[in-house]
Formats: sequence, C-alpha cells, structure tokens
Amino acid sequence: MMVWKGLLNYGYTEKAHELIYRWLWMITKNAVNYNGTIPEKYDVVSATHKVFAEYGNVGTDFEYITREGFGWMNASYIYGLDLLPDIYKDNLNELIEPDILFNQP
Repeated sequence: MMVWKGLLNYGYTEKAHELIYRWLWMITKNAVNYNGTIPEKYDVVSATHKVFAEYGNVGTDFEYITREGFGWMNASYIYGLDLLPDIYKDNLNELIEPDILFNQP
C-alpha cells in the first residue's frame, strides 16, 4: 500500500495502477474460486494463496479462516479500490487477467 501511494505521489500513475490491479485481481480471483474466502497470505509471483508459511494459510484447508477475513487484507482491498480508476474496476469485475490488460508476456 505504501508503494502504491509512493508511485502515485511521484507521478508513476500507470505503474501504480498496474500494481494495484494485480493485487486486487489476485485476491478477487481467489475469492471467486474458493467461495469468497480471503486468506491472509499470497504468493504474489504465482498470484495464488497456495503458499508455504510458518503460520497463516498453510496449504488449502480453509476451515479456520474467519468469514470476516483479515484486517490488513480487507484494508488493502478497500484502499486499492479507492485508488483505482473506474475503468480498472470494470475490468476487475470481469476478472480480466493483468497480463492481458497490461500487455505483459
């Protein structure tokens, strides 16, 4: 979240929007694929919740994850939506992959 704001403050708007979109897309895709579940940890390189961690969402068993989610994850999602232009929100609603949207290989 600090990187997003820093990029925006220094005029790197397009890069900030791309990073915000990628973060929100990863969380949204996970929620869609796993019945609204928002775990605490993600592998941002692979854009998945399937991450080995000492604690948090180890593996894929979601029985212990609260329905309310995790405070900082919820905050990052709301804050990201607040910073993102409406056109990107429309793309997010359709789950358009970031690599397609930002012409990345």
